[in-house]
Amino acid sequence: MESQNESKKARDPAQILLAIIIAAIVLSSSAILYVWYSNSQEAKAAETAVVASGDTIELQYIGRLPDGRVFDTSYSSVANDDILYPKSLTFTLRSNETYKAFETTAGNYGSGGTIKGFALGVIGMQVNVTETVEVAPEDGYQLNQDMLITSNLVEQIPALETLPAADFESLFGVEADLLLVVPHYFWGWDVMVVENSSDFVKIKHMPTVSQLYYPYGDPQDPDDPMGWPVLVEAFDPAALGGQGSTTIRHMIDQGDVYNIKGTDIDGYTFILWSFDSTNSTFVMHRSDSNSGYNAELAGRTLFFEITVVSVDPAAES
Repeated sequence: MESQNESKKARDPAQILLAIIIAAIVLSSSAILYVWYSNSQEAKAAETAVVASGDTIELQYIGRLPDGRVFDTSYSSVANDDILYPKSLTFTLRSNETYKAFETTAGNYGSGGTIKGFALGVIGMQVNVTETVEVAPEDGYQLNQDMLITSNLVEQIPALETLPAADFESLFGVEADLLLVVPHYFWGWDVMVVENSSDFVKIKHMPTVSQLYYPYGDPQDPDDPMGWPVLVEAFDPAALGGQGSTTIRHMIDQGDVYNIKGTDIDGYTFILWSFDSTNSTFVMHRSDSNSGYNAELAGRTLFFEITVVSVDPAAES
């Protein structure tokens, strides 16, 4: 009788149901753990993906000059912070929505790609690992020698200047009346109209000796400082065959190289590129907005702090 009771207990529906529930829980837990493990392995693989040539990648970056100043970035927080991230002379702040991850093809440089040092530098990088890529001058923005203008630290400016009548009105904004006195369109000192015809206008320069002028821009402009002072050292009426000349001195030194920009007499924006105290010369490096040529970047070593955020492997042939 006792054995029959035990047999009935073994077949108790409640115990059978409990056993089934426990088994289901165990199986569910195993399935959940398997899915979690698989997902974690996939995520880990994605996080450690390595960039290969031809891969389409998205990345965040900060571009810096050798002195650490930022000339470009994909981060709006960096672009808007001038305290922690001092900016280069030609840095331009864009609207915030334009700052986002940059998409490019690894290894693609030249037409349709990036500069060579950047395109090749990302190859071998891992996703979510930040690295700094150094771009040598020959692998960066190429230098155009035609954009380098050498000038003397001390110059002689002819006292008389002749220009077409149409150019006078365009440059000075007024008609060329005889004996008219107006500020020179570039140097800033007064000039007088001494001859006037329908074709040409002759003007006489009348600077004040020992006075400073600012032909290349206002270095005290809080929003966009440019240029440097030019000191009028002397005026010689007998120089240049009796035409007369003004002697000026550019008030710059070696420490101003790559720290000053300005606008030259032809309207080009330039960077002070070099200073030669031995030969008393300096070089202005012009930029050309029409072609995108940036004098501050051309021919220089550049540094890019890059974080690859995604990789789309190139299709295998």
